[in-house]
Amino acid sequence: MWLSRPILLMLAGACLVCGCSGAIHPLPALTSSQLNLAHAEVRSSGGPPQPQNVSDEEATRVLRAAIDRIRPAADQLCREMVVGICRWTVHASDDRSLNAFAGPDGSIVINRGVVDYAANEEEVAVVIAHEIGHHAADHHARRQHNQMVGSLIGNIVVTAVSLVVPPLGMATGLIQSAAESGVNLATGAVAASYSKEQEREADWLAALILYRSGMDLDKARGFLLTMARAPGGTGTSLFMTHLSGPERLAAWDEAVRQIRASNGRLPRRQ
Repeated sequence: MWLSRPILLMLAGACLVCGCSGAIHPLPALTSSQLNLAHAEVRSSGGPPQPQNVSDEEATRVLRAAIDRIRPAADQLCREMVVGICRWTVHASDDRSLNAFAGPDGSIVINRGVVDYAANEEEVAVVIAHEIGHHAADHHARRQHNQMVGSLIGNIVVTAVSLVVPPLGMATGLIQSAAESGVNLATGAVAASYSKEQEREADWLAALILYRSGMDLDKARGFLLTMARAPGGTGTSLFMTHLSGPERLAAWDEAVRQIRASNGRLPRRQ
């Protein structure tokens, strides 16, 4: 199947645009040895984690204390980056699931389940700092860009197929349908890949925020292990937007090693 020069140029242009929307900082490379050690740690760490019986008053106190401890360092880091949103509003949700998320315009939602499963203030702080990292690196806007690029690639490829496939009646329709399905999978894989990069970067920025805040990074790491022990935490898939638990642990350990070695310096952007 031969593609015309204009179509080839369109595809090349789309791929170039696609290649610039992941993490804005270089991320530490992970070795198979690091990943294997992380998998072994998760396997030997026990069964699914159990929530604690935390009162509403204690949950509110821990959440506020964690925010107060990391906010100065987070503010400074965001100003250094000069990329994303540096004004955040943290909301507490009554949801008991082990989750949190960064919404548009600087909003951050921390589920009550985060406090229920956290063993200390550092573990709550790392979750908040992770969501701040998403805002500081402007991941929300970059994800929208990735969706636009994915849609562009899909339209270009489907158009290319419709132009080069000879008129074969039903066969043409089948070929084009298969092409569209393949494009949907391919662009989904691109989006998930970038999202994983952004999740790693948010963890890396969270570690940097906690380091600059004088918090214990080893205590904070406990929450990543808790998440890895949760049902589904060890799984991995090309289309998952989050890292597998062991991969996240390995990435955290390497990030912490580099942050300590550089004394908390923000590296150059990619």
